[in-house]
Amino acid sequence: MQAYRSASCGIGGLGYSVPWSSIPFTLCRGMAGHSKWSNIKHIKAAQDAERQKLFMKFARMIKVSIKDGGSIDPKLNSKLGKVVEIARSNNMPMSSIENIIKSSQKSQDNAKQYLLEYKGPGGVFILTELLTDNVSRSKQEVQGAIKKFNVQEVKGAVHHMFDEKGVIVASCKNMSLEKATDFAIESGAEDVVKEEENFVFTCAPEDFMLVKDNLEEASFVVLSASIDFIAKTPVTLPDKDREQLEMVLKRLENLDDVMKVHVNL
Repeated sequence: MQAYRSASCGIGGLGYSVPWSSIPFTLCRGMAGHSKWSNIKHIKAAQDAERQKLFMKFARMIKVSIKDGGSIDPKLNSKLGKVVEIARSNNMPMSSIENIIKSSQKSQDNAKQYLLEYKGPGGVFILTELLTDNVSRSKQEVQGAIKKFNVQEVKGAVHHMFDEKGVIVASCKNMSLEKATDFAIESGAEDVVKEEENFVFTCAPEDFMLVKDNLEEASFVVLSASIDFIAKTPVTLPDKDREQLEMVLKRLENLDDVMKVHVNL
């Protein structure tokens, strides 16, 4: 099977696909005890804030998927079902999800999904997913976040460079890649590769929930699950351009209306 490679920075990392994850923090060596404890508390507070921000974005996605799908039952509303599975895979409490679903009928959230396309430093292409009730306002916020960088909007020039896929990262003890490939075929996945100790399965978006359920029934532990845009032809950036791109992505993902950001790395 073909090797899997993408960069999806949607509240998450750069250069690999473990999307919708929290931003990593590290401690410097040699700190004094009091200073170290102070930094640990600061880091935990920052992580908690990122986690809360992530859950707020999931809440909006749940409400919009209910409005679009017309049902509060994830089994009858496939769009809602996908969002719930992704939220759960990112450790959002089920009680919180259920409360959001119950209150959704009173919601006046008229947000819709949009895709913005940009060309960034080093010729990299950036696909930005928005969830907003005012796309003009959101585009202004995006422009404000990237105006100091070499990033230009290129309408219609980026989307075709990506394939939309379901991406499921899972682990299973004593599992070989050959055996995982058999499970991929049986579960309906299109591809599987091994990354360190885990397996990354990709599938068609419409098969996402089926593949995830089949893998769990086969004793795989699902570590993350999402719908991503995978670059058809990844590029490599020099360090200088990569550092600039990381700053751009950080600014974008801090915007409330930006759900995910994809780059062709």
